[in-house]
Amino acid sequence: MRGRSGSAALFFLALAIQVFFTPRAMAFEKTGLLDGIEYRFICTDVAQLKEKINVLVILSRPAGAGGAKKAIRVSLGIPIGAFKPMAGPESLEAGFELGPGDTERFAFRDLLALETAEPGSCTFELRISAGEGGEEVLPFEVATVRGPLPPRGLLSILYPTIVALLFLPFFVFFLLRLGESGGWRTVKDAELAEPEEAWWEQEESP
Repeated sequence: MRGRSGSAALFFLALAIQVFFTPRAMAFEKTGLLDGIEYRFICTDVAQLKEKINVLVILSRPAGAGGAKKAIRVSLGIPIGAFKPMAGPESLEAGFELGPGDTERFAFRDLLALETAEPGSCTFELRISAGEGGEEVLPFEVATVRGPLPPRGLLSILYPTIVALLFLPFFVFFLLRLGESGGWRTVKDAELAEPEEAWWEQEESP
């Protein structure tokens, strides 16, 4: 019983280590609702100097919504001196019309992190306005760093491999325990005492 308790404790300890030391995803995501328009945008939160990043925006209108099409304006404010839109300032604004059930996906592309910028945190602002409703301002941070970033494709391969290797000894241990003689037994056979003599047999005995 002690062996099993110790194994369970080690298993939960390894699980806790995995939860607390899992590297965070290098991306920022925000969702919300504005005047019946559902929005979602995704952007990396780390950029290497001289690297181009994109801000993905998804706009959708529920199919059950009535009424005519709604005009939607989206603009992106970038930190001047740290990032530059390679397609020009006009690429930082976009307009759409969404009817019931429509979905629009687009991206502010090729935002270049300038080499002359100091490494640090830069504030972006995504502005969304829909119909006659007010304007939604969504600030988010992107950190600029010098030197190469960890290869994201390689991390997606190495991280599950490392986790699997960490848990491999526990699986081997459990397999060895189950392979032992009687390893599948969970309750010991009850030791039955000798049956008592029936009362009628006691009366018939001389």
